[in-house]
Amino acid sequence: MKRFTAIVLSAAMLAMSLSGCASSGNSAGTAGANTMAESSAETAGETKETQAESVQADAGQSADAVSGASANQPSDQGDVEAQAAELVYQNENGETVVSHKYGETIMPENPQRIVCIKMEDIALALGVENLVACRNFETFYLEDEVNALGVGTISVDEEANTINFEQVLSYEPDLIIIRDSFEQSIYDELSKIAPTIAFRLQAPQVAMLAMGRALGIEDRAKERLQQYYDKIASAKEALQDVAGEEVAMLRILQKEIRLYPYSSNDMSSFLYLDLGLTPDPMAVEYDNADSLAISMETLPDLTAKHIFLIAGYGSQTAEAVEAAKQRYEEIKADPLWQAVPAVQSGSIYEVDSRTWLTHGVIATEMRIDQVLDYLGQ
Repeated sequence: MKRFTAIVLSAAMLAMSLSGCASSGNSAGTAGANTMAESSAETAGETKETQAESVQADAGQSADAVSGASANQPSDQGDVEAQAAELVYQNENGETVVSHKYGETIMPENPQRIVCIKMEDIALALGVENLVACRNFETFYLEDEVNALGVGTISVDEEANTINFEQVLSYEPDLIIIRDSFEQSIYDELSKIAPTIAFRLQAPQVAMLAMGRALGIEDRAKERLQQYYDKIASAKEALQDVAGEEVAMLRILQKEIRLYPYSSNDMSSFLYLDLGLTPDPMAVEYDNADSLAISMETLPDLTAKHIFLIAGYGSQTAEAVEAAKQRYEEIKADPLWQAVPAVQSGSIYEVDSRTWLTHGVIATEMRIDQVLDYLGQ
């Protein structure tokens, strides 16, 4: 943990140095303050999980969102292994213990009926066997992959962030794997059904290696993690010719527009810290912003040659997504939007909100593929 804290502090110092000066951060904060009321109203329309991630990730202030190399990738694979080893270890009785947000769980031996809830990305990336049920729904970016497994479906009330316990019980699991985004009471109820382990999906590499250790497939997890790193390295090489061209990431919501920062948000940092692309100066400035909201009047100041644009809320209701897309259509008719250099050059790339607003190894790989589709040579 000391090493992790040191990494966090080092990254924070780097972000401060890149931001130029305190006045730059203040100007970004002022732009956000102008739309504070709209931001609050917008957040109220999102699910609790999205709200939690907006507070932790969109605000750009969470230490968890910053690391030595990237919010997605710790400083090196050795660091990932060290963190995973802290989470999953052998006790004095030789039992495998998983430490998580809710406490500690002793792993059952050779589980045969596993229920997975909100950790499907990692489970599928690992090729976890003996799954009997997963969370799945229409518009889920892994819907087809989960359907192909032929497993049952667990319903999650996204608004209340609760789980249908009767469904879980009906599959008679001997192990339950969840994301640690639920309340303690949810975990407690699931633990009455079967041993329950939890992982932090916002650190997907650590989560994958820790899950592999817990399930006795650590070697497979290491191999899969190396594939992930190789994909990043290959993509970075393929993007060398455009690496010096400025890039930005915008998100259109019903009530506001957000500019995602250089390094303090793990939804956008992969562009710069993993793929080696050059951030728009305003994205660097927003590393220390109190809000990611950007005003229409400020949009023409974006000098980025390429802008990745998300219009929507990820895997949310069709109504919310449609409202955001309608807002984007309105914005496109605004002279201020038309004055943005990337708009004038036709370099606005609309990307899939389902993967660009999601944590996970597979989700990140999908984002990388979309970047290559637009910028790869």
